[in-house]
Amino acid sequence: MQTTGGVARDPRARYTRDGIDGILEPRMTSSGAPRSILFIIDELEVGGSQRQILVLARALLQAGHKVTVAYFRGESAAFRPTLEAAGVAVELVAKRAGVDPLFLYRLGRFLAADPHRLVLTFGYTASLWARLVGWPAGASRSISCIRNLTYLPDVPGAALPAVKGLERVLARQSRWIVANSRLTVDSLVARGIVARKKALVIPNAVEEAAIVPRERARARLREIVGGGAGADGPEHPIVGTLARLVDVKDLPTLLRAARIVIDAVPGARFVIGGEGPRRAALEALRSELHLGAHVHLPGTLEGHDVIAGLDAAVLTSTSEGMPNFVLESMAASVPVVSTRAGAAPELLDEGALGRLATAGDVRGIAEGILDVLRAPDEARARAARAAQKLRDMTPARIAQRYLDLFE
Repeated sequence: MQTTGGVARDPRARYTRDGIDGILEPRMTSSGAPRSILFIIDELEVGGSQRQILVLARALLQAGHKVTVAYFRGESAAFRPTLEAAGVAVELVAKRAGVDPLFLYRLGRFLAADPHRLVLTFGYTASLWARLVGWPAGASRSISCIRNLTYLPDVPGAALPAVKGLERVLARQSRWIVANSRLTVDSLVARGIVARKKALVIPNAVEEAAIVPRERARARLREIVGGGAGADGPEHPIVGTLARLVDVKDLPTLLRAARIVIDAVPGARFVIGGEGPRRAALEALRSELHLGAHVHLPGTLEGHDVIAGLDAAVLTSTSEGMPNFVLESMAASVPVVSTRAGAAPELLDEGALGRLATAGDVRGIAEGILDVLRAPDEARARAARAAQKLRDMTPARIAQRYLDLFE
């Protein structure tokens, strides 16, 4: 709690609104002076949290601040060159698997080297170690950023109370606990992990200006799917998703839905952009469903380069926080079909701004895609309304909101 002239001032009061929290014009920080901001994350593989850090870092750098990203797992750093190309300083504070006392020493020294830095931790591991080590080292209290409903590690049932208890204690060392959706905050509070008075919602930022025009994005997608027109003349409709190839994204559901869509619309093409441990299994299922000519897995794609070229953007996740892919698709005015994962129903106004289906519902996902392809004008009108909803979630405004929490 902060005070102004002896009157208590709670930052949450400035940002509460029905729907997405935080759609308000931010105030400037009291001094406006450049600050040093440190993001901490476990690893730098390409993922939603890493991309969000990049978006915020760009906005902070543009505003004249100094930005550093620290990470722990040296073998997982595919995103490091992207951050460095944007002008972000990147530091590896190496941690070996299991118990690593030297890691605690290194992290403590790293945090103590600049106790005035504004520290934001992303994910459970980063928040755990930064709070355990930072307080004794004299580092400033961090803001813990939670990006998914699960948050706590998957531990045996007997160990879960101890893990929850430790988190409740450490939460007191956090300046704030910030989630990117109200659903996540409600889940954390209901499970007894975080006190409601400690929790805030700040949505993900969206770099709308970075999204390339539809014509350019469409041309890139045509290169991937091979060709433009089908046998009857019209251009192939292109449906796609961008996701890590991991279980939580439930991409087998998308492949099975693609089979239904292609049986109804033979010219349809699907693009699944991303890499991950489930690639071989997805390729096998694609072959089993005889989708080789229709479904393409080109590896990691930059969302800003391709999303605007899609006719439908599809998310089939079983669990999410605030899905960046849905946000970026909305910002690009692309019709969205999504499971009811995380904040997706909140973003899509319970189906008024896009099509929703239950997680794992192959038929529901397929029908949502077919609805978009068969009534494109109506789908585009919904997508235009969805884009309007995001008008205030700019990187500059969202980054400023984080800075405000340190004042």
